[in-house]
Amino acid sequence: MQTYVILVNLVLILTIPMVIIHVVIALISLRCLIVPRLIGLPIAIYESIYYMVLLAYVLLSHYGAALLGITALFLVIHVGGAYLYVNGALSYLSRNRSNIRYYGYYEVAELIFIIMVAALLIH
Repeated sequence: MQTYVILVNLVLILTIPMVIIHVVIALISLRCLIVPRLIGLPIAIYESIYYMVLLAYVLLSHYGAALLGITALFLVIHVGGAYLYVNGALSYLSRNRSNIRYYGYYEVAELIFIIMVAALLIH
C-alpha cells in the first residue's frame, strides 16, 4: 500500500510540470513558433519518463483498458519522439508552419488527457 501511495504522489508531482510544459508549448506552437532544441530535448526526455511512471501507476491501479491504451500510446509516441529528437530526425517537420500549428493542436489534446489523469488521481 505504501508503494502505491508513493507512486500516486510521484505521478501528481510529475504532472504539475507536464501541465505547464503543455500549456506553454501549445501556445507557442499555435503561434507557429518552435521551441529551441536546447529546451525541447530535456522536455522530450522528461515527458518520456512521465509516461513510464504513469503507465506503471495505471497498471498497478487496474484502470480500464481505455486509460491503459491511451497511456501506452502516449508512451510510445514520446519515447519514439525523444529518440528521433535526439537524432535530429524531426527537424524537417518544423520547416512547415502548418505542421507546427497541427503540433499545437496535438499538445492541447495531450494537455486535456494530462488534466483528466490529474483529476483521477485527486478524486
